[in-house]
Order: sequence, then structure tokens, then C-alpha cells
Amino acid sequence: MLHPPLPRVTKIARLLLMSASVAVCEPGDFLSEILDERAVVLTQGWGALGIDTAVAPTDGRAPAPLRIGAKSYARGLGHHAPGEIVLDLAGEYSTFEAEVGVQAQDGRAGSVVFQVYVDGEKRFDSGVLRDGDPPLPLKVSTEKADTLRLVVTDAGDGINCDCANWCEARLVRKPGVKAREVEAASFDIAPFAAVSAWDPKRMDGARNNRVQEFALEDLFLGTALPRKGGAYELAPGGDEFVCVGLEWPERRVLKELGIVFESDAPSRENARVDFWSGESPWQGKWIPFAGAIEGEGKSWKLGVNRKANPEFPVYGTEKVRWVFPATGAVRVASLSAFTPSRWDEIELRVETARGHYEEVGRIAVYNGEFISGSETPPCLEWSWDRGNPVNLRVRYSRPRPHKGDRTVLSFASPNGSFGLSVESLLERGQVYVRDLGVLVSLASNPRALEEVASSVESGSTVLERVREMPDQTFEAAMEHVHNPIQDLGPTLLSLACDNWKFAAHRDGKIDFNQTADDPHQSWGSWKPLCRMIPTFGALGTVPTEAVSRHLEGEWLPIPVIELVSEGVTYRQRTCVASLGRRIEGSPWLHERSVCVAEWTLENPSAEPREASLNLEFRVEGKQAVCRSTDKGEVVEVEGIPLAYIPRNDREGFTVSADQDVLRVAATLPAGGAARLALALPGWAPKPLEFPDLPATESLVQSVRSYWEEVLQSSAKIHIPDPFLENVIRASQVHCLLAARNDPTDGSVAAWISSDRYGPLESEAHSVILGMSRMGHEEFARRALDYFIKQYNPQGFLTTGYTMMGTGWHLWTLAEHFHLWRETDWLRRHASEVERVCRWIEAQRKKTMRLLPSGEKALEYGLFPPGVAADWNRFAYRFVLSAHYLAGLRDSARALAEIGRPESEGLLRSAEGFREDILRAYRRMVARTPAVPLSDGTFIPADPSTVYCFGPSGEGFPGEDGNRSWCYDVELGAHYLLALGVIEPQSNLADWMARRLEDDQFLRSGMGDYPEERNRADWFNLGGFSKVQPYYTRITELHSLRDDVKPFIRSYFNSIPSLLSRENLSFWEHFHNMGGWNKTHETGWFLAQTRTLFVMERGEELWLAPFVTTNWLMEGMEVAVEQAPTAFGTVSYRLRSEANEGIIRAEIQPPKRNPPKRIVLRVRHPEGKPIRSVEINGEPSDRFDPSTGTIQILPTVGVARADVRF
Repeated sequence: MLHPPLPRVTKIARLLLMSASVAVCEPGDFLSEILDERAVVLTQGWGALGIDTAVAPTDGRAPAPLRIGAKSYARGLGHHAPGEIVLDLAGEYSTFEAEVGVQAQDGRAGSVVFQVYVDGEKRFDSGVLRDGDPPLPLKVSTEKADTLRLVVTDAGDGINCDCANWCEARLVRKPGVKAREVEAASFDIAPFAAVSAWDPKRMDGARNNRVQEFALEDLFLGTALPRKGGAYELAPGGDEFVCVGLEWPERRVLKELGIVFESDAPSRENARVDFWSGESPWQGKWIPFAGAIEGEGKSWKLGVNRKANPEFPVYGTEKVRWVFPATGAVRVASLSAFTPSRWDEIELRVETARGHYEEVGRIAVYNGEFISGSETPPCLEWSWDRGNPVNLRVRYSRPRPHKGDRTVLSFASPNGSFGLSVESLLERGQVYVRDLGVLVSLASNPRALEEVASSVESGSTVLERVREMPDQTFEAAMEHVHNPIQDLGPTLLSLACDNWKFAAHRDGKIDFNQTADDPHQSWGSWKPLCRMIPTFGALGTVPTEAVSRHLEGEWLPIPVIELVSEGVTYRQRTCVASLGRRIEGSPWLHERSVCVAEWTLENPSAEPREASLNLEFRVEGKQAVCRSTDKGEVVEVEGIPLAYIPRNDREGFTVSADQDVLRVAATLPAGGAARLALALPGWAPKPLEFPDLPATESLVQSVRSYWEEVLQSSAKIHIPDPFLENVIRASQVHCLLAARNDPTDGSVAAWISSDRYGPLESEAHSVILGMSRMGHEEFARRALDYFIKQYNPQGFLTTGYTMMGTGWHLWTLAEHFHLWRETDWLRRHASEVERVCRWIEAQRKKTMRLLPSGEKALEYGLFPPGVAADWNRFAYRFVLSAHYLAGLRDSARALAEIGRPESEGLLRSAEGFREDILRAYRRMVARTPAVPLSDGTFIPADPSTVYCFGPSGEGFPGEDGNRSWCYDVELGAHYLLALGVIEPQSNLADWMARRLEDDQFLRSGMGDYPEERNRADWFNLGGFSKVQPYYTRITELHSLRDDVKPFIRSYFNSIPSLLSRENLSFWEHFHNMGGWNKTHETGWFLAQTRTLFVMERGEELWLAPFVTTNWLMEGMEVAVEQAPTAFGTVSYRLRSEANEGIIRAEIQPPKRNPPKRIVLRVRHPEGKPIRSVEINGEPSDRFDPSTGTIQILPTVGVARADVRF
């Protein structure tokens, strides 16, 4: 049969289709009918999976019917890229058939690649299919296959409209094909669960939401049972029912459950088995299994039929329980649980390198067992003499997409511990953890440790390669990383921290309100009800490519757009200026502000031209009316001025009023121009109140003067890159623009984005921190005051997003105090700060639980489970405990500096908290599979969450909008380093850095940066995370480890991923997704910028610690003025005479409390080492050529250093 024409199909797709062949519509089991019982993984980039419909929107809209091109379908799955559907076939099907394509959406920009994998082997690849392409049929053999994986990718151009349809998708059995016999015996997974009892009457979980503290009785819903005399004893409560069950750390897909009683089984009448269904072990409910409990003698069992239990979670359950009546104590001998996983045996060889021998090593197995021989029972732990290789036989679960049953070996020794998955060993043939000197290989193909060590010696990781490369440049980062679509967002305009906001769009529209903003709004979006819409000549809708935009003065909040229509150049300049007097007590606010839009129309031709400009006004729910008066044209809503064109600020125009449109016309002579200004009040005007304004040029100058004054006391940074210098300056302005103020007390609501979310208790503190470090002391102090007054009676802070913000807030407060030493301010708030610290202590006491064995539980002493960002799943996240520890510890240190006696006890508590976090983290590292690096070695993992023994994306696929994987990155374990739990030079910190740079930063991003492209251009596209880069504290990790080149690369590469080159603001996500002018990102950018130029290390002050050599070429200068530090304000200047082998430095050291020493880093642009140093004309030997650092003892006056290379 000839293949039909294939639209835009790549060569690889054609080759794969030759083996896949074309669908012939054989009868079979439609996926939409068997999904409940066969699916093991369901993920997608947007919406919910459509069952016999297109993708289902999550906002309540009905999904569209399935349609590809002109063809409609009654059956199929409506998917959305990026995503995957994984089905358990159990060897029962011979073929998979479907017709695939992009959902018809009237020619929108959807583009998808469909792929089919059978037992991990790619069998089909469609190439790029687009909206409007005809359906592409496929037929793939699944003979004897265990799993079928259906994948859709976003074609590398973002996920907008990537609705991917698997139409008529079916699995076909050949006549006579039956379910394959299981090749290895089923394996009981009950030994890997905690045996627990629950209140049999209680069917719900914890009753707190994401911003409420845990009640103790909700924290541990079950009670772990000790095994006494070979059984678990149950005593009935008042209702004469007892309950016993199993709770696993991970979700399990079950096929059979069993219970064995020590003596005769009780009556099965009214007995039931419940499974847990919900977001987490705390959030959810118990649901009884459908199905009959079967009994024989002392044993009961229940077969789990997934089709009969549609509420059973696709990814399984964490806990099950048997509930049955009893008139007296009942002793349960054992519980059992079986899953659909297939089990096999493998023999492996373990060898330890010289120098890593200890007397005895210990290996434990999870989800498996060690097999010693026919006469010795299997065991779960093994000890061996590490000086001699050992062979071990292990029963393991065969690798499958669902990772709940994954077999992991845990290796423990005094030098460090790690986990190893049998899956990794099967995939690679060997796992070599070089840092701990352990090699594990297949006994069937053993490898000598010396041979493996030699083979990986020539390899290198990304970090090692970065350290060998020249410094990254900002120019190269912009060229390779930046996506031009990031340039298109609006610009928020106002006075600093003012509540009258105006959004100027790239096409000239201006959004605004007739009332001041509510500064306290959180979580939702800013809702402007008024809009001014300009129409330029005959253009109508303004095409994106027709407009250019820039900021006046290259950084001022005065966007200027320019376009051409019918030979006339239209230029619109928009700004917000102050009117009236400055409000008493405020450094920024005036009685009134006004938004002015100025249009200049120019005729560059040699002939006269007609020009027109229509200004339409829309007000939600109301009617705007335009009219002419003797003062000018006014737009009113119910008699109140909305906008006006003063007669004193126009040249060459005629203006007429036409209902809700002001029509502007001009005849432009050859080479001539006309000018017009429109005012939008930034106050609540009275009827007929529209005063004359100064000329626009005068207003623009006043705006410049206003912002220069606002920035006057901040740190000044001057570098040889004027564009980046303007980004730094504009970023401070953007934080001030997004902020609102509480008019009742002058405190500042630090909004985390111009248009949404409000002053969230968590992310707002990056804005406060960044601005504080850049010298905006009053802004930061007033913003902290805003949150301090919101401490609730229980003792914590939330505005409705998280509780983690309480710890983040205390840490930021302490950082601010550390910089500015405002002792009177802290004394005013000390009792409230102590109250919050005591609340933290009380919360962690709730988790101090001992197991029946007497051992501390993994979560012992940690902060209770909760959320850290959008994902609503409660968990013991290390990022939560790290923030609370940092807040407790550092605020206690600040309280100690002002002499508060309570601080001593708080500091002791903080140290105990740190020990508990470290103990939990090390135990998690030991049980989580080691991860591979690009040099061929493995390193211990960096788990982000207690009880998640592997990547979050594997344990919870598809959750949080298919972003669960990023909680190991953006909110991962590296926060333990950034917040002072883990020592920077420790192995744990090193493994974190290597894992991030070598693997996690090169994964496909959300909306941009596909993995293939990242790995091909690893230097330019690595160094930053791929969902929300500024959540990841990678530059802090590198700075704390003094890793210069990786810091510079990460700093530069992160900026263009989110930056708009036109208005110099940052987006929340790639590809214009999320909030615009996302000041949470801006705040972290400012904090990183300050670290690049100035940082404290204990009692040392480091200057230019990460300044790139590209700014120290001949004739270049780097200057920092009045930068705040923990020692006072510092200024310095570097001037390069590199051609003469000299770089000169001039330093004005801090005076408040001088550091023990100043460390200056100066690196020659050609890599030459320091040869000699003079300090104030005197030779000095206090320098280190290997690090490029010079030590300078504090002086009373200016210190001058001449550094020769």
C-alpha cells in the first residue's frame, strides 16, 4: 500500500513510518475506554486530557470535539504538548493504531511532534505537524510489549495552542493472543511500608489548608504499630471496629492485598478495605474498594480491579487499610500487598577503590531482596568487607515508567552514603561513584575498578569545562539565549510606590482605572477597567513588526513607540509626572500624578501628507463620552473627567469629539510635524476638573529629575557595558513602579509583578532584599513594616499564598538589619519578631516523632509539611525547613546584637533545627538513586523532599501543570546551601552544583529551550533553570563556593531568558508567559548584581569578587559608589592599563564598623597572574596569584592599589 502524502514530515519520520505502516482500522480496545485500567503515566503541558474530545480547558469551558484538519472524530484522546501517556500492555496486544494531528483551531500557531515508544524503543516520529495539516495515520507493532509510551513535544517553539489529538487510538489483539504469563513471581511490597492504625470512623485527612498551621492530630493521621510477639495487636474503640493497614512513602498501583490473622479470622461481614485518594498523604480521603473480600482460614485477600474502582488514583495510593468489626483484641500476623510490577533476579558485583576501605560496609535494599541461596532466606540488608569485591544476587522490579516499585540499593559508610537503582545499572552496565570509591557492575559483565576509573579520567563535567573557558560575555548570552518575543510586554507607569497605575502597551494602548489601586490585593490580577486605544492613520490593528520601542534616556520609565503609516511617522511618548506638593513623610509620593501621552507626527517626504489619529476610550460597564470645551477636549464618564487634551499643548492638529472617540487630524507640510498631548488624571478629579499642564517637554524633564532624585541615595554601578548598566538602573525603577503603598501608615506593598499576585508574603521578599542591597534602605524598611504589621495572632505571616513566606520574611528582615544596623527600628519590632520565632519552634516540635523502634523518624524536628509555591501538594520540603531555619537563626542573631536576652535560646534552637535538617537530608541521600554525570561517573543525589526517593517529576508526573520536576531545581535541595544549612565546600554542596549544571539546567524548559538545543549549546544555554530561573539560587551557590567563572556564566545567561530589551523589565517565565515586570525576578537580579560587585564573607569584605575580565580590558573602568555592606558604605574604582600590565584600584572603605580585611579580586583579561602589588605606594605581599585576590587592611582614608601582572 502506498503511503498518503505526509505534511512536513522529517526524514526520520519517513524512516520510522516504513516500519510503523499505515493504520488499517482494525477493531480493538479504544484507549478512551481502557485508560482507567491501563494508564500508568498521564502528563501534559496545559489543560486536562480530553476523553473522546479535544484537550479539556481547566477553567470550566467545555472541550471542543476532536478534529484534525477537515476531519472530525468521535473517539480519541485530546492531549497537549509537552506530555506523555504511558500504558501498561502486559504483553496482551499486537498493534497500536491511531490518526494523529493538531486540533483544528482556525489556523492558530499550534505545532506538535508525535512520538510512539514501545518498551523504550522509538517506533514512530511524526515530524512537525501544524494546525491545518491533515491527519497522519500510524500502525505500530506492540507484540509482547510491556509498555506503550505516547509522547507529544512542542516542536521547540513554545506550547501555545499545541493541542495534540490521538484520534481513533486503539490497541489490537491478534486472534488467539492471551495475556502473557508473568515471568517472575509476584513480590510482596508490604515490608517496605509502615504498618499503622487509623481512626476507622475518620474518612478525611488534615483539615488545614495551605496557609493554616497543622493541628497535631492532623499531622500524624495514623499511628505506627510496633510488632510484639510476632504480631500487631489491635484493640477496638467504642464503635467496636478496628483498623490496620500499610503506608508507603510513595504511591503504589495495587493488584492484590492480603491480611493474615494470628488465630481465626473475624467475620468478614461489614469488613472493608479502604484506599487513600488525594493530593498528598494529608490531603485527601479514604475510599472503600469495590470488590469482595475473600477468606480462607486465617487469611483474607482482596483483588484490586481498577476498572471497578475508577476513583483509584492513576499513579496509585500511598496507603491502604483493613477495617473490620471486633469484639475484643485482634492480633494480625502479617499484611501483604502486590502490584502489577514484574520481578526478576540479577547478580551484581561491588568493588571499593583503595583509600576508601573501611572495616565493614552496609548495603540495604528497598523494593527488593538479597538472595543468598536455597537454604538461606532472603534478606534486606548485607554487610561486607569493603576491602574485597563481593557478588550479590538481588530480586528487583523490572524498570517501568511508574517508579513506585523501583528497586534501590542503599550504600552506607563513614565517608558518605548513596543510593543506586537497579534500573541505572541495567541501563549503563555499571555505576561508578568515584567520590566515594564504589563501583557496581553486572556480574555477567564485570568491570575492574581500575579500568573504569581510567576510562572516565579524560571526561569532564559541565562545571569543569566552564572553569576552563574564557569568561562568558553578556553580548554572547544575549545573542544565544534571548528570544525576541520577550520584548513585547507592557510597561507599568506611575510615581514610585504610588497607587495610581497606568499600563502602556507596545501598540499605544493605555490601561488604567478611575480609582487608586488597592495595595493589599493578593493572588489575583490587576484589573484596569479603562482603556485608551489609538489608531494610527490607516493601520488599524498595529502589527508587531511595524513598531519599534525604546525607553527615553535608555532607562527612564518613559516608553517611546514609533511606526509608519502612509508615509507619516507616528511617535508616541508616555510618562507619569508628579503634580502638586510632595506628601509629607514620603520620599516619593506627591499629591497628584498625571499620565501624559504625547504624539508627534512627522512627514519626512517632499510632499504634503494627511495624517490622522483616532483615540477611542472604553470603560468596562460604563459609557465614555467625548466633548469639546473652551479648555480643550475632554472624555468623561458620568460627568467625571477620564482624559483630556489641553489646548495649551498641541501644535498643528484639529481635534473633534465623536461619541467615545477623539478624532485628530493634521495636514503635514513637506518635512513638517505636528504634536499633541493627552492627560489621564492620577487622582480622583471633580466634574470639569482638568487643569492646564506644563509643556510635555517640561514634564518629561521633570520625570527625569524625579527618578534621578529617587535613585540618588542608592548604589551606583558604572561598567563598560552601557546596556547592562541601564538594565541595573531600570530594574530598581521597575521595583518602585510595581510597588503600592498603604496610605494609612506609609508602608510599602512590594508587589511581585506589575499586573498580578500583589505583595505575596514569600516572593515579595526578593524585591525587598534586592532593593535593600542596592541601597534603597527606606523602601526596604517600609516594605518590611508592611509585613510585620500582618503577623497573625498565631504568630506567622501569610497573605494567602504560602506559609514559607514567614521564614523568608524573617531571613530578609535579618539581612536588611545586617546591612543597615537600624537598631531603633529593630527594637520597636523585637517582641513581634521573637513571637514569630517562638511559633517556628512550636511547629517543629510537632514533628519530633519516634518510630516504634525508638529511632527518630525521617521528618523529626523538621517544619511540618506544606507548600512552597503553586503546587498544592503538602510535603516535607527541604526548602521549607531551610527558610524557617534561616529566618529563626538570622533574626536571633539580629536580636542578639540589640541585647535581647531571648536570643540565646533561639540560637540554640536554630542549631538543633540545623542538625535535624542535616540528619534528614543525609538519610534521604542514602536512599535516593545516584545520578549520572557527563564524565561517565555518578554522584549521590540531591533530594528535595523527605520521603520522595527520586526525582519529583517521576514520583508525581504531570502535577502542577506538568512542572512537578522543577521542584527539584527551582525549589530544590540547593537552598540548604544558599541558606546556610550545608557548608559551601562540603561534598554535599559540590554534588548539588554538579547535578544542577550537568543535568537539570540542560533539561527542556517550560515554553522554550528544548533539551536537544541546550545540550548542543551547553555553554550559552546552560547555567540557569528552565521554568523560573530566578527562583534557583545558583549564583549564590557559586558565590559561596567562590566559583568565579560559573557565577559569571549563570549571572549573564539568566538575564536574557526573561528580559525585555525594549522596556528592560523581566518576565516571570519564558516566551512571554506569566506576569510581566515580574519584580520577584527583578529583585533577585539586583541581589545577584550586588554580589557580583560586593559581598561579605564573615569579617571580610570582598570587592569585585566576580567582575568579569571582559570589563578590565585596556582603558576600561568599573566603578561602584555608596554600596551598602555589613560594615558600612563602600565605594571603589578599577581602571585598566592592561597593555602596560597594570590595573589600578581606588577604594573608599566603610567606616561604620570596618572589616578585619578587604579582599579585592582583580583578574587580568589575558589570564596573566599577579606579579606584584603596591598599596598606597608601599609593596605588599598579601596577594594570591592563583585566585587573583589581594588583601588590604582597612585604612582611615582612601586605599590605592596598583596591581601588576
